Amino acid sequence: MIDLSAPATKVKINYSPKNASGYKSASSAVGKSRKTQVRGLHNFFIWLAIKLRIFFLVIMTVRSLKKAIEYYRQIIHLRENVWNGNMKKIYRVGGKYFYNQYTPAWPSKQYDEMIVRETRRRIFHETSHSCSFVFFAITRKCPLRCEHCFEWDNLNKKETFTAKELDLIVDHYKKQGMFQMHLSGGEPMLRVREMVELLNKHGNNVDFWVLTSGFNCTRENLSLLKQAGLKGIVVSIDHYIAELHDAFRRKAGSYDAALKAVQYAQELQLATAISICVTKSFLAAGHLWPYAEFARELGVEFVQLLEPRNIGNYKDQDVLLDEMHIQMLEDFFKSVNHSKETSNYPTFSYHGFHQRRVGCFAGSRSIYIDSAGNVHSCPFCHTAAYNIKSFIDNNKLAEVPQKLNECPRFGKVV
Repeated sequence: MIDLSAPATKVKINYSPKNASGYKSASSAVGKSRKTQVRGLHNFFIWLAIKLRIFFLVIMTVRSLKKAIEYYRQIIHLRENVWNGNMKKIYRVGGKYFYNQYTPAWPSKQYDEMIVRETRRRIFHETSHSCSFVFFAITRKCPLRCEHCFEWDNLNKKETFTAKELDLIVDHYKKQGMFQMHLSGGEPMLRVREMVELLNKHGNNVDFWVLTSGFNCTRENLSLLKQAGLKGIVVSIDHYIAELHDAFRRKAGSYDAALKAVQYAQELQLATAISICVTKSFLAAGHLWPYAEFARELGVEFVQLLEPRNIGNYKDQDVLLDEMHIQMLEDFFKSVNHSKETSNYPTFSYHGFHQRRVGCFAGSRSIYIDSAGNVHSCPFCHTAAYNIKSFIDNNKLAEVPQKLNECPRFGKVV
């Protein structure tokens, strides 16, 4: 296991943005960060418009003012449980508004469909659409050997899916009600041409994001994806110190490639997130707030904090966070998203926070198709319900079951 515990210079382990120092500035690598966060009266009126739209969709679904008020409150309450309160940060990118990377851009028919779907789930207990959000590992190829890789056992073998089969799968889940898909791998940017074809065909009905290490994220490639309809990109950056990131990813130059991917995505007006696997040594060495400052300086809209899981390349290793580390993450999550002094920081998502309180969305709202074709509730559970490739090979894609195993660790969000 790579040791990410090199101490952050001048950083005490008391978790405050006042201590966010001790890293080499990234500004020379990515240029001046963009300003996409909506503030002041603009923020107030955009949130008012969004909430009015939500209420309108709810009342049109239930056809009752009394019930509309009840279910509107339920939807808002669920959102507040996920974010520990009223999340007010919102960003305007490419003419659309985003408040996290797992919610469709607003205004859009995908956003409206999400609200109607959640309303019908609560009113009519309608769970037939269990795949509104899909993670899809479209390739087994990857030039990196990342320490935490959950696809480790599937990597660098013969590809599971042809370009035609990728299209069949996306089309199938689109017909089942999917409105957002994150393309991963392996390294999905190794299949840029296939992704462009998918987006050109399905991008009007599905919000597509790409999850990447930054490899092959040339400006030309990202421009092709943007023109085809790509909404956003999530770039994995596991440390603000280049040498430690490269060690974790086990490939020299991967830090610089990740920063270039962020730069090009921003220039092309793609919603931009970075993602980090937060290890015990990273937390213990006081790197969390410096990383937050690094993310702020990059000018990304979103940061995703992932807990390590003992699967894939971490199988049978002592990587699960202790209660102390979980408390650190929860305190940070609440502070960085809601404190006045961090109002200009990106929005940080931390799934463990809501998973431990209201359950996991995996299996009930989202699924994960790994690079071997196994369909799981999420990338971190490895509880395959079936293999979609077998349905394709037998020309029975229409018979793919919709019910999945729920998250074995946290259970599902009702």
